[in-house]
Amino acid sequence: MNKLLIIESPNKIETINKYLKDDNFTIIATIGHIRDLPSNNLGFDEKTLEPKWIIPSVKKGLQPKSKIVSNIKQAASKADEIYLATDPDREGEAISWHVYSVLPEKDQKKCKRITFNEITKLAILEALKHPRELDENWIHSQFSRRLLDRLVGYKISKEVRSKTGGRSAGRVQSVALKMIYDREQAINNFKPRDWWTLDPVSTKYGKLILRKINPSLKNINVENPGDEEGSGINFIDLASAEKVKANLTKNFKIYKIDKPKRYSSNPKDPYKTSTLQQDAINQLKWSVSQATFVAQKLYEGVKIDNEYVALISYPRTDSVRVSSYFVEQAKKFITKEFGPQYFRLPKSAPTKDKANNVQDAHEAIRVIDPFITPKSIKNKVGKEEYELYNLIWCRTIASFMTPAQYENTIARIINNGNKFYTYSRILIEPGYKKVYQDDFELSTRDLCLSDNLLGETIDDITAINIKKHTSEPPARYTQASLIKELDNAGVGRPSTYRSMANMAIERGYAELVSHSYKILPLGNDVVKFLDKYFDFILDKEFTKDFEDKLDDIADGKIDWKEPIFKFQPILNKSIQKSKKTPDQSIYIGRKCPKCGGDLVYRYTKDKGLRFIGCINFPKCKYNEFPNAIQPKKTGLKCPECGGDLVLKLNKRKRKFVGCSNYPKCNFIMKTNSKMIKSIEIAIAENKVPDIKVEKAVFEKNLKDKK
Repeated sequence: MNKLLIIESPNKIETINKYLKDDNFTIIATIGHIRDLPSNNLGFDEKTLEPKWIIPSVKKGLQPKSKIVSNIKQAASKADEIYLATDPDREGEAISWHVYSVLPEKDQKKCKRITFNEITKLAILEALKHPRELDENWIHSQFSRRLLDRLVGYKISKEVRSKTGGRSAGRVQSVALKMIYDREQAINNFKPRDWWTLDPVSTKYGKLILRKINPSLKNINVENPGDEEGSGINFIDLASAEKVKANLTKNFKIYKIDKPKRYSSNPKDPYKTSTLQQDAINQLKWSVSQATFVAQKLYEGVKIDNEYVALISYPRTDSVRVSSYFVEQAKKFITKEFGPQYFRLPKSAPTKDKANNVQDAHEAIRVIDPFITPKSIKNKVGKEEYELYNLIWCRTIASFMTPAQYENTIARIINNGNKFYTYSRILIEPGYKKVYQDDFELSTRDLCLSDNLLGETIDDITAINIKKHTSEPPARYTQASLIKELDNAGVGRPSTYRSMANMAIERGYAELVSHSYKILPLGNDVVKFLDKYFDFILDKEFTKDFEDKLDDIADGKIDWKEPIFKFQPILNKSIQKSKKTPDQSIYIGRKCPKCGGDLVYRYTKDKGLRFIGCINFPKCKYNEFPNAIQPKKTGLKCPECGGDLVLKLNKRKRKFVGCSNYPKCNFIMKTNSKMIKSIEIAIAENKVPDIKVEKAVFEKNLKDKK
């Protein structure tokens, strides 16, 4: 009997083949979607919402989708059974439906839908035993998402391009951009404040924290009055801190040792897509794209000892639940390696009424086999694969272990009626800390505070510091903190976090500076325009509400067209408002000196940097960069015309040395970053840099000469 298995990624084929090679299976990969909406128009009927699916063309060098469809049809005609095994999510369900739809009716009757959350023999064989029909609700949910995103992307993007020079707007990407914009506004509007703390320092006990001021002292200005259970005291002015310091004597005495208090630190849930991406960015210093790519490789299979092995479950999920089958595997490993006392069933474990459903599509990101430890594969896989697998393995195993137990003891200290405290924190039971160290967990303090210290005088005070503190503006979003914020707001889904985090950069709306988003002028203009005419698209609640509606469609609670029909009048009204009130902000108010056309603000493609250009571009290429720095004389002379060589910026804001007589003289000096730094130092010191002047030779120049 001939069988056909349809999957999405060709990278899975070798891993799956080793489990099915003896069962007469042919495996074909769709390489994503085989059909899509046309790119040159809306792609569906606005009245009926019927999509106009086409087989799209692909970039040069990639296998044509028409060829993939042809191969699927040919293989389907020869197969006795066809298994649609695309990814276990709504998009995967839609891809399977597209495959089903292009087949002749006689071959459609052979089709069965299967899903597996991990690429293992057990999961695949179990999936083959439990085929099902295509889920129309899931397919319709994906249709609804696709059509609404097309409405927003096609109609609003058109207005954004004509009115701001921006490239696009999207239902989800615009929310992310608004978050970046709002954070930048908060930073710009931030007004710092100062406060002071009084910190005696003991060699033995470390910093003593002030909690209460001598009641006899008057006119002391503090932010918080302080008490036995409160935090340290912050002084509003320096004079108040100095007044308390002057009131202190050399006699610091321990007058009370609190009874030790135990508390637990619970392990975190297994990873879901957003939390894995956050930790990969924060701990491994990766980009979200890198984390997504490597996780997909671990899921599809990596070569270990000449055999492809899948190491983790499906990496696009918003669930933290795990299958009952894996619970047993984790229990065996922890019992063997650490002892049965270290195992604990997490909240994410399935309840008794949920059977051993190995192909469950709603699991956390977890390792497939706990006994494949990071150490066992460290020298058998690439560095990136090892680092991410180590992160996932530790988090997975830790989630099944007991909490870490700490003991906290506070010593209370008095000096002339002023009360301080110090503390010790000791790890009593490591629990999950045996395998997983949370970077944000409070560290232990190497102190031993006990009742026998009661009445002891602290005579090793090395300093009594008055420290000034200044409030910091809110931090710019990193990719990790932006994904966390979007996840907390219920915006987006696992498959969209990567594009949401990258879109602002790709569109030239923001740039990453020291791993943090900084909004660019084009991004500012786009947000302001959207806020004026399409404010709903920037609203987190609007986007969250639509995500909830998609869930309702997937659950069969509402018709898939309902949310779009409700959205269309809102969108069309805003479109008309935008068209009737032309935004003139892109016009400079001057004419082009070359052709007489209007001068408008334009933006560079790479970083969205604003400049002035002609509205008749590309016929007229006149431009001005008003924000460029003024050229600085270097003291060097141009070897071609004798003019001054100056340090300036090019269109991409990169420093270079060129002739001051440009455009009459096009001489550019050959430099590198080290030479540029030397030239800047020489300019600051009013010296002529000791550098040999050489002409930069560009590839284009060489071609022109040839």
